[in-house]
Amino acid sequence: RRLALPGTHGLAGMALLASGALVVGMAGSASASGLNVSVSRSWGTATFYPDGDWLYVKDSSADGYSVQAKIERWQKVNIDAWGWRDHRTGCYDTTSIGQPGTGITTCNYDLTENDTVRVCIVRSKDGVRYGDWLCSASTKA
Repeated sequence: RRLALPGTHGLAGMALLASGALVVGMAGSASASGLNVSVSRSWGTATFYPDGDWLYVKDSSADGYSVQAKIERWQKVNIDAWGWRDHRTGCYDTTSIGQPGTGITTCNYDLTENDTVRVCIVRSKDGVRYGDWLCSASTKA
């Protein structure tokens, strides 16, 4: 008795399934770095670009608060637990600073290739955080 996948006809279905697995398996290995990730709110945005390890921060609201961004890394925190930890901090933008003509602050880091990272933002004023950190999905540095 021949086994067939549901909705297929024997070997033709197996060949189709195998070719799909091959394509999916190869897609992730084409690049050493991950995809760009962003976190955005009405008051500001931060985007991490793994190609070159650039972090862009933009303050979108002239409200007296600045936008602070950081990169967190997924790392082992003790013998049997993993968690997000600050990796690079101190990238700020206000509506009065940033690259001339763009209003965007850029910070360039040298991160370890293939580390799992994410970008987070918060509003701050006079060095005091206002609200909780808001973070993006993860990517590979």
